[in-house]
Amino acid sequence: AVVSTQSTGVLTKDETPQLQNLVVLPLMTSQVPDPTLDQLTEGRIPFLAPDALPNYLRTKLDLEIERKEGFVSSEVQRISEHSLQQQICDLNNLSESISEIIQTSRESLDEPPPPVRHHENDSKELIKLMSALETGKGLRVTNRRSAAR
Repeated sequence: AVVSTQSTGVLTKDETPQLQNLVVLPLMTSQVPDPTLDQLTEGRIPFLAPDALPNYLRTKLDLEIERKEGFVSSEVQRISEHSLQQQICDLNNLSESISEIIQTSRESLDEPPPPVRHHENDSKELIKLMSALETGKGLRVTNRRSAAR
């Protein structure tokens, strides 16, 4: 079997847990299918052909990945240290602000709701109003002429 720490494209740790922590190098290459290799790789590598061996032992990243890594490295080098420190401070301030908002929200949720205010005066006034509507009790009679002005 051929497994390199860089050959995650061929075999992943989930697919071959028994080979997870091993580095295995080939003793022999062959065009003939190897049942042990086939079983260990669950049918993904039936034989170790000499022309495929360099790809299995590849320690260099694919060209596309190398380009992306180079682009990211150049972007990192273009940003000044002052700018990075400013971005870190801004992110820290933002996270502190969010943390305070969350804490305030938690505290407000933990507080009991304010008690419902029940006014005895309101109930007395309601009784007077109902009495005035039903019987006319407590109503004042005003002069119609002075009310019309």
